[in-house]
Amino acid sequence: MSDVMDNDLSTVYAPRFAGFGVRLGAYIIDVLVLIPVIGASMYFTMFNPNALAFLLISILSAFYKPVLEGLYGATVGKMALKIKVVGAEGVPVTINQAFIRWVPFLLGAVFSWWFTYGMISGAAAEGISGFMEYSMYQQEQTAEMGATATIGQLSGLIPIISALFMLGNARKQAAHDKLAETYVIYRDQNSGSMS
Repeated sequence: MSDVMDNDLSTVYAPRFAGFGVRLGAYIIDVLVLIPVIGASMYFTMFNPNALAFLLISILSAFYKPVLEGLYGATVGKMALKIKVVGAEGVPVTINQAFIRWVPFLLGAVFSWWFTYGMISGAAAEGISGFMEYSMYQQEQTAEMGATATIGQLSGLIPIISALFMLGNARKQAAHDKLAETYVIYRDQNSGSMS
């Protein structure tokens, strides 16, 4: 964004930007909303390994964030906490911007999917029927995969690193907000701040 647009944004359009605390709260609500999907994913990973079912459920759940933000400007968690994603000067976020904001989450998820899919698609996974068996199998697979497993596990930190960027700027933009040229603001500009 140019300096002129930055100046225009702060003088013409002066929203209350949503900080780390309220956005973390919205994320927690979103996780709670997705518990049935997370449970299904765990079932097809730990109790009845089925690589295809795991992959389909994971991909469908991954679209929760960009689709809701693209259509409504907010996920259920953001709606509950009265915050929304907007473009420059408060215009509604586009579906393209919503998907660009999703990139760090997608990168983290793809490595995790790849690692888990690889683990549960093999013949050795067929005997798994519970958490303990899965945990032991996962340890064995992690040891065999070495650095690849470590990269897969560390990739889950990408969204957290992106979110930490909001702590260092006045508009509280995470790295994925800067990438998509979006902001997260309070819907009602007169309400109290939770951050």
